Amino acid sequence: MPQPTIRDLTLYKQGIGYFIRRGEVEDRTISLVIPREATNDVLKSLNVIVHSGGQVLGVDYETPEDKAQVLSELSVKIASRSSLVDLLTSLRGAQVTLRLGDDLTATGRLVGVEASLDPANHPSTLVLQTGGDSHDLQVWPVTQIRGLTLLDDRAATDVDFFLDVSQTEQTRATLTIRLSEGNHDLEISYLAPSPTWRVSYRLISDGDGQARFIGWGLFDNSLDEDLQEVSLTLVSGRPISFEYGLYESRVPSRPQVSDDPMGLESATADPLLMESLSALSHELRTPLSAMVSSAQLLDRVGSLTPEQRKFVEIIRQGAERMNNLMNNLLDMVRLREKDDESGGRTTAAIYRSGPLGDLKVSRGYFMPVMMSNAEPEFMMYEVKTPVSVRRGQSAMVPIIDASIQYEELCVYNGDKMPNHPLLVWRFQNTSGVALEQGPVTLVKEARYVGEGLLRFAGVGDDIQIPYAIEFAILVTEKTEWGEKELLSVEFDAEQRQAVVNRFQITEYTYTLSSRVSRAMTVLIERRDPNRGEYFEMPTPDFALAGHTRWSVFVPASGEAVFTIRVRNVYDSNEDASAWQEDWIEELHEIGLLPDTKYTTLKNLLDEKQQAADAAEEIKTLQADYNQLVGLQEQLRKNLNALGESEREVTIRNRILDDLESSEDRRRQIESLLTSLNTQIKQHQINQETLIDQLYAASE
Repeated sequence: MPQPTIRDLTLYKQGIGYFIRRGEVEDRTISLVIPREATNDVLKSLNVIVHSGGQVLGVDYETPEDKAQVLSELSVKIASRSSLVDLLTSLRGAQVTLRLGDDLTATGRLVGVEASLDPANHPSTLVLQTGGDSHDLQVWPVTQIRGLTLLDDRAATDVDFFLDVSQTEQTRATLTIRLSEGNHDLEISYLAPSPTWRVSYRLISDGDGQARFIGWGLFDNSLDEDLQEVSLTLVSGRPISFEYGLYESRVPSRPQVSDDPMGLESATADPLLMESLSALSHELRTPLSAMVSSAQLLDRVGSLTPEQRKFVEIIRQGAERMNNLMNNLLDMVRLREKDDESGGRTTAAIYRSGPLGDLKVSRGYFMPVMMSNAEPEFMMYEVKTPVSVRRGQSAMVPIIDASIQYEELCVYNGDKMPNHPLLVWRFQNTSGVALEQGPVTLVKEARYVGEGLLRFAGVGDDIQIPYAIEFAILVTEKTEWGEKELLSVEFDAEQRQAVVNRFQITEYTYTLSSRVSRAMTVLIERRDPNRGEYFEMPTPDFALAGHTRWSVFVPASGEAVFTIRVRNVYDSNEDASAWQEDWIEELHEIGLLPDTKYTTLKNLLDEKQQAADAAEEIKTLQADYNQLVGLQEQLRKNLNALGESEREVTIRNRILDDLESSEDRRRQIESLLTSLNTQIKQHQINQETLIDQLYAASE
């Protein structure tokens, strides 16, 4: 019984199709022939419904095996060129009846076939054991054999199985649906791979701001049958469809199950990975911190040119971006510590599948698209009339035919097209359905004007189709980076740091030169800055999807200049206690440092200076003290060398006087050193108090 014809076909964009077959079936079995590579999809989705006339008993299909391997394992082996000789050789020992010429027959057991080396002159012969006597053997030329009857059921079964396997087509699989007796109104539905459908659009206008919007769906009939009067639906949505091995039989290995409650977490832990990530983070952060600090110091140098400051800023931004990437990487690896058996602490990765289970879909499977009004009913294109397509052919079917209003724009975006603006048609999707991505051909007043690409769009979305280049208008761009200027100073009490904000204004100047004989309005479009903001700019004409436009009037055969200003704010964390006096004075003079903080910082500088003066005095006194101790040591050595003569006694007295004088000086120096060290400690205490006051005052 041939399989029922396809009545309904739904094609999806990711390359799958949902087929519905329906028809009247009288036989108890019906075969569904499908491509072998589609078997898994069919088995996971097959649905058989009997609307009337009985029930479904089951579905049979051949076990997938390699045909050559199966044939090689059979006792019956038949080659394509010597089938009879191979068959007779394989049936050795089987009971057969040979039909020979002139109605002659011979019955017995096959002993074997004597193959001839010269078949043309000496044909191969067959040896047959007849009767019950093993010595009664008959020899017959194979060429005389006109027929063969197998009297051994096992031999007949082996031959039948060999022929069934040989008939199996490796590129096709057959599912046999078994039914109860009677007539059946049968419906079979299943999922199978199918070439993705495509879409192509037309915009046809008479030049009055009204256009006809036409959409065509293109699909291929890759089936082994013709499609006759099929109800076709094209779906722009992308239901999740996965591959699952149902067709191939397998015996999986059974893992040993551990009763450790932490088994799952232990299985997902990789100490080497954790150690590598930690080392990588440390090795990257060390040079990155040095790069940021060096860039900040270079930025403080007043002799840098604007170009040099630009390069320094690029270095700083790149280092900060690398630091953010490292933070994101570490955030992705969620770690925790647990107690191990030895009482120590180990790090293990925590695996949680989440409410959606272990589902993970490749990024390349679904494009990241944000569409408005993209409910399922807006994502389906039902072809109004039945479709007929012959096997191996493709077809275009109408899916959209709507009237829309549009406006013509002239837009310049240097990232899209440098030097010249683009001509654009802008309209809203009022077709009532979401629009799949595809090419658009534009026709105005019966004249082809260009082509564009329509992106994914939901119902009511704003659509803009650039279709041609306006060569009559030349646009040149010039970029100027301003000096960085101070914006604000904030004191972070928690981090005990001063956050210094600086801003830099970048000007992008556009010069538009027209060779058009009429005045035109050109929209200057720019991607919105990631960190900055537009500064002292007029109200834009358009702001959407991270882009902003301003209209510029360009006189006929004239020139217009337009400037976009972007202000970027940069912040740096600094240790306010390390600021120098000139920097403090500058911040105070421009009004970024309040009087209370200014006074605190001035007192802090004074305390630092007094501590530095005391330290310098200690250094001088310590040198004098060391010199005095050395002198006393030398005087004592001289005393030990003197005798008891009158002259030596006089010298001894002088040395003793010097020792007494030096000892008084030594004690004086020690007292001064003690006092100075006490002063330094007090200055340090005063500094800590002032630093606390500095950040406390900012709260």
